[in-house]
Amino acid sequence: MKYVLPSFINRRPHVFFALLALLPVADATAQGRLVDRRDQAEGWYVPVHGHILIDGKGASDCTIELYKDNEHLGQVAVKKNGRFEVNMDIDNQYSILVRKEGFEAKLIHMDTKLPEDLVTYPDYECFVSLVPQVAGTEANFYHDFPSAIVRWNPEMGGFYHSDNYLAHIQNKLGNIASATF
Repeated sequence: MKYVLPSFINRRPHVFFALLALLPVADATAQGRLVDRRDQAEGWYVPVHGHILIDGKGASDCTIELYKDNEHLGQVAVKKNGRFEVNMDIDNQYSILVRKEGFEAKLIHMDTKLPEDLVTYPDYECFVSLVPQVAGTEANFYHDFPSAIVRWNPEMGGFYHSDNYLAHIQNKLGNIASATF
C-alpha cells in the first residue's frame, strides 16, 4: 500500500513542518521521574568534571590513571587546557592519580556511595592544583596518602572533599597539598 501525503503538505511542505515544530513534544521529565528508586535503573554514574591547574592556569601534558577498588582501569584523556571528564559508577570506590613531569603527583580518593533514596544528584566538579616537586620529599611517608577524600555530603547536597582530612595532609606535607587539592 502506498501512502500519499495530503495535498496541503505537497503544495506547502514548509508551512506544514513549521506548524509541526510548534506542537508540544512529550518529555520524559514532564511525566515525573523515570524511576523512584536507584535499583530500578542500571548504569547510574557520577559525572566528574576536572580541571588540572598550575598557578591557576590549565595544565597541559598531564596523565591521569583511574582505579576502581584498587584495580587499574586505564588512563583518562586530558585536554591541552587540563580539563578531563570521567563517569564513575555509583556505590564504588575510585582513585584518580594525576601526574606531570617535575610536579608532585596528586592522588584523589572518591567514594561514589549515595543515599539509597537519592535518584537525582549533581555532577562533581573538581580542581586539582599541581605544585613543583621539592627535592628530598619523594620518600615522604604522607605522599602515599590521597591528597583529598571526596564523598557525598548530605548537608551540602553534593560531592565534596573532606576539609579536615585536607588540613591534616597539608600540615604533614608542609602545605605542599593545595587548598583545592
